[in-house]
Amino acid sequence: MNTQALIRLILRRDRVWQPLWLLLVALFVTTTVATIRQLLPTPEARLHYVNEIAANPVILLMQGPAYGDSLGAAAAQQRGAATMIFAALASVILLVKHTRSDEEQGRRELVGSAAVGRHAPLTAALAVVLGANLVLAVLITVVGVGAGLPLAGSLAWGLMAASGGWTGAALAAVAVQVTQSARVAGTTAFTVFFGAYLVRGVSDVGGPGMEWLGWLMPSGWILRARAFGGEQWWVFLLVAAFVAALVGVAYALSARRDIAAGLVPPRLGPAHAPNGLRGPLGLAWRMHRGMALAWIAGAGFIGAAVGLGGQTAIETFGQSGALDFWAERTGTDDPTEIFFRLVVYKLAMYSVSLYAIMSVLRLRGEEATELFLSHPVSRTRWVVSHLVFAVAVPVAVLVLAGLALGLGDGDFAGGLAITTTLLPGVWAMAGIAVAAFGLFRRAGAVVGWTALLLAIAVEVGWEVGLVSDSFFMVSPFAHVHYSTLASPGPGTLIGLTLVAAGFTAAGLYGLRRRDLAL
Repeated sequence: MNTQALIRLILRRDRVWQPLWLLLVALFVTTTVATIRQLLPTPEARLHYVNEIAANPVILLMQGPAYGDSLGAAAAQQRGAATMIFAALASVILLVKHTRSDEEQGRRELVGSAAVGRHAPLTAALAVVLGANLVLAVLITVVGVGAGLPLAGSLAWGLMAASGGWTGAALAAVAVQVTQSARVAGTTAFTVFFGAYLVRGVSDVGGPGMEWLGWLMPSGWILRARAFGGEQWWVFLLVAAFVAALVGVAYALSARRDIAAGLVPPRLGPAHAPNGLRGPLGLAWRMHRGMALAWIAGAGFIGAAVGLGGQTAIETFGQSGALDFWAERTGTDDPTEIFFRLVVYKLAMYSVSLYAIMSVLRLRGEEATELFLSHPVSRTRWVVSHLVFAVAVPVAVLVLAGLALGLGDGDFAGGLAITTTLLPGVWAMAGIAVAAFGLFRRAGAVVGWTALLLAIAVEVGWEVGLVSDSFFMVSPFAHVHYSTLASPGPGTLIGLTLVAAGFTAAGLYGLRRRDLAL
């Protein structure tokens, strides 16, 4: 009842975010195809990639196998899994936002006071999120065909990404019925999805004897659609059946619980808070610790994977001659070294900047802000307590990643030099997020995320020759970029850190002079 009205409400609330993430994934696919076309311009180069690189255990674990040596097959092997994971993450976030998060903030009770069916909010959220992934499939198909790839393979790639989103949404639909916290529900759903993806990776690394394990995981079905490599369309029927079963379970569980409650009640805390929680920094640690520890552990895992096995694959790739274009574009005589730095840079810079911005913008979602600030706690102290994690956790992540990179050849100092020089760029993005939060009120989140997307877009444009060197220098990423084998000098790193401090000061100044309307 009134499900259509709720769908319209969700579309209005997400009128910025939904188109933004859809266009971002489409841009990601576009740049991937363009980059692969430049890196692997000949059939011989692509065949070498399939035989030598894609067979590397680390590549199999993180990206999956290659199912052909065409341009489309190489691009799909490189980034098909990434589009699937990104779609799953976005779907989990949106589904939780319009279900469990609304219940936590009291919106569900307000909606339920009108003529709205019990399952209408869940139905509306599922309709919007599943529909958005269908639009994503169409966008990727159009992008692939526009880039000169075959229609069948482009459609298979689009459905792979959409299937990841559909699976993530279905997992989230179940998680929001079981747990009572939006944060726990989202974390649980995505952890299950990504854990299953890693199990699929183990099956690919294990060879034919372990192939059966991959068929137990939805992500294994999705990657075995074989985009551009003899498409297997029937695997999408398995995905549809799995999603339908999970959605059915979600509706059954929804009928058995009270609004704003979960089937598993939260664990009762101690009667008295420990001394560490009796202040803004302790409260911030309580809020950030789960995500912080997860990112640090992930950095160690990925860094060790690249350090132990990925560097060998990259060196082989560099020696193949496929990176001559890249070496010329970045002005270095060592394509192997530049490509190794490129891989580390992409993994570290984008993902750690993402974490820093998320940590800052969590200020908008802090539930007890007004109650907290009614005590003798200044706004500056409140913001700084969260900013500590936006600054310190990237340090821990990049230091651990740098040490892990040295596991392969024992060059720990070299690994640290590669990762830690990226820190001022990350801090600059965090400073921009603080300035956006302090100066732009509710639009701060949009401004903060837009700044990151623009920085990435400018960098991609520079890499393919569409953006000039002088314009690229506007981005914080340009000053810690991998395009030079010489590490950025102390003056550059100090200057970029001062820029980050300036943005932070502007945000704190703006926050002190405006009403606290989160």
